[in-house]
Amino acid sequence: IVISSPDMQAAFDLGNRLARADAPLRRIGAQLFGPAPAPIARVRGRHRVRLLVKAEKTAPLQAALAEWAAQVRLPANLRLAIDIDPQSFL
Repeated sequence: IVISSPDMQAAFDLGNRLARADAPLRRIGAQLFGPAPAPIARVRGRHRVRLLVKAEKTAPLQAALAEWAAQVRLPANLRLAIDIDPQSFL
């Protein structure tokens, strides 16, 4: 999961808010790691923060992620990208 914003603190604040509200993920046995700065921390003027969700292959991850992400309303300047089974963790 990558959160990006022109304001680094806003990206971390959203990451922390999501990390504290991880009940939908814990219900399926998933673990949440982060937030942490992305390896490429800034792209085109946007600061990037990442979170990692680790779950069993059989866990209903997509439904849990949808419920989890729906808990927050994103301001116009924040972006949230969820990549299931990423090929790279950059």
